[in-house]
Amino acid sequence: MTNRDLNLMVGVGLQLEKNDSGARYFVELLGYRVGEGVIISAPLEHDNRLSLAHGDEVTVRYLGGVSQYAFRTKVTHISTAPYLHVHLEYPGGIEATMTRRAVRMPVKESVIRLAMDDDGHKLPVEMKNISMGGANLIAPVKLGELGERFSIDMPTLSPDKKKAITLPCVVRHISTQRQGEASIFHHGVEFIDVDSLARDFIGRYIEYRSAG
Repeated sequence: MTNRDLNLMVGVGLQLEKNDSGARYFVELLGYRVGEGVIISAPLEHDNRLSLAHGDEVTVRYLGGVSQYAFRTKVTHISTAPYLHVHLEYPGGIEATMTRRAVRMPVKESVIRLAMDDDGHKLPVEMKNISMGGANLIAPVKLGELGERFSIDMPTLSPDKKKAITLPCVVRHISTQRQGEASIFHHGVEFIDVDSLARDFIGRYIEYRSAG
C-alpha cells in the first residue's frame, strides 16, 4: 500500500469499475480531501441513466508515471446540484503496480489535429498508435524532416470533445507507403519535454483503451 494521499490534479481521468458487475466507466476527478472523501463526475449509461447507486462498491484505477494505482471504495452520496456528481469514501490505502512503458496502443480516433511549431498551421493527421514514449503518425504529406519538432493537439477522454492536450514531439523515423497513385507518410515521433499532466494523460489513455 502507498500513502493515503492521492496526489492527483483535479480534472484528471479515472477508470471506475463496479465490483459486483465488472462494468467499467471513465470518469473525471472533481476534487478530494484527504481522509474525508473523493468527488467524481457521474458515470452514465448510453441512455444517460446514472450507472451508480448509493452504497455501490467500486474500484478506481489511474496511471502515474510507470505505475498503475488502484483503490477500493464505495459511493457515499449522489448529488444533482449544481450538476450531477458522485461522492466516494476516501480510500484507506492505495495499491501501486509497475506497468510497461513500451506498450503501444492502437488509436481509434481517426483524425488528430497536429500543430506545427514553425508557423502554427494545423493539418489533419491520423495517429496509428501511441505509447508512453511516442506515437506513429500517418499523413498524405511529409510533416517534417528527421529531428524537426512540432506538437500534437490530442482530444482528451472528457465528454467535452473540444478539450485537447498538447504533446510536444520530435520526428525520429519517416517511411513512405504507396496507396494506388498516392503516397502516404509514416512518422515515428518521440514525445519530448512532456509535463506531468500530459504524461499522466498518455498513461490513462493507454490504460483506458486496453481496458475497453
